[in-house]
Amino acid sequence: MKIYYTQNKKIIKVLYEKDIFGYDLSTLNPDHSVFEIEEIDPVNKDICIDVTRTSDKVDKDGLNKYYIENNELHVRDNWEEFIEEYD
Repeated sequence: MKIYYTQNKKIIKVLYEKDIFGYDLSTLNPDHSVFEIEEIDPVNKDICIDVTRTSDKVDKDGLNKYYIENNELHVRDNWEEFIEEYD
């Protein structure tokens, strides 16, 4: 899996290896960095699924659940998805 992220640690795109050839990478900024994680490894399987599931979701502060820092994947403690309530 390739995780594309910005200089401020924000994940902007998550792609499984099987999806890379079908995605137009030219839509991404060349300044984005890439973090790779072995998606086949059983230890990483659940992490990869969760990163994909939550990559476009934020908490009440507008922060994503996962971020990249010092070339490592981190998860925010006590992160809860913000769901806007409509009247």
